[in-house]
Amino acid sequence: MQETLVTGPFARKQRTMLFVFYGSCGLFAVTAALIERFSGVLRLAAGATAICAGACGLFSLYQFFKATDEFRQAINRRAIEFAFIGSLLASVAIALLRSFGMRDPSPYLIPAVMVAFWSVGLFFSARRFE
Repeated sequence: MQETLVTGPFARKQRTMLFVFYGSCGLFAVTAALIERFSGVLRLAAGATAICAGACGLFSLYQFFKATDEFRQAINRRAIEFAFIGSLLASVAIALLRSFGMRDPSPYLIPAVMVAFWSVGLFFSARRFE
């Protein structure tokens, strides 16, 4: 019974939405990092690409959460808790490092840290429940 849930169309949609989310995050990170290097029309195109990638990422994450059952919701809840605590600690650490003279990091650093911690939490939570 458990195998059919993991390999069925329900799980396939979740995997697809998760891959789209990670791809969108990667595209957003690359274009956001390159915006400062461009000028004129290329800068506008990179900004539009970043906005589209961000919107696609948000939509795919919404679809991923919408397509979860109660078992996967428990896994996601633990992963989100882990990501919240990790990003809270990371933001405090960044603030402390800034007070010691570190230059200001990119404003996109904390969302990237949150996604990374959520991914790690998702991996470990799924392993714990299986």
